[in-house]
Amino acid sequence: MGRRLSRLASARGIESREAKWILYRQAFPPRQGERVLDVGVSRLDDLPGENYFLRQYPHPSQVTAVGVHDLTGLAERYPEIEFVQADGRELPFQDGAFDVVHSNAVIEHVGPRGEQARFVSELVRVAKNGFVTTPNRWFPVEPHTHVPLFHWLPRRLALLLLRREWIVWLLSRRTFRRLFPAGVDV
Repeated sequence: MGRRLSRLASARGIESREAKWILYRQAFPPRQGERVLDVGVSRLDDLPGENYFLRQYPHPSQVTAVGVHDLTGLAERYPEIEFVQADGRELPFQDGAFDVVHSNAVIEHVGPRGEQARFVSELVRVAKNGFVTTPNRWFPVEPHTHVPLFHWLPRRLALLLLRREWIVWLLSRRTFRRLFPAGVDV
């Protein structure tokens, strides 16, 4: 049962990334010459669905990809992309350096609300436009554990059940919108 659930969750994750890629292309059709920042790339590139945006974007030499871990392996795999090891809450770029910032399901990993606000502030600062997604807290299946209702347990009980630190702070649609400054279309 566990393997079947994992395969189903993996397939759903890839479907979700494909749907988001379609939405991204509709909102920001890739153009020659634009500068794109992808915040939250994963060094675990062999996992299905990871770094989906990097694989799909048609102009890789225009992409700068940011991740918190050592990205040497990714730089070897994607030689046209510029990789920068940095924290999304403190991006090492000038204001407005990018035409578009992309960040898929990263904000829930950066910490509680104050850290999420710092993350959003940095994305807004460095890019003229953005495409930021996150799982909805009110969806009944927790997207990281794939366990129904797990994310609605009291945090202390969830930590006991996981037997490790739980580093996910899911957001509702309303909370997500509140993180962005007035005038930003969310």
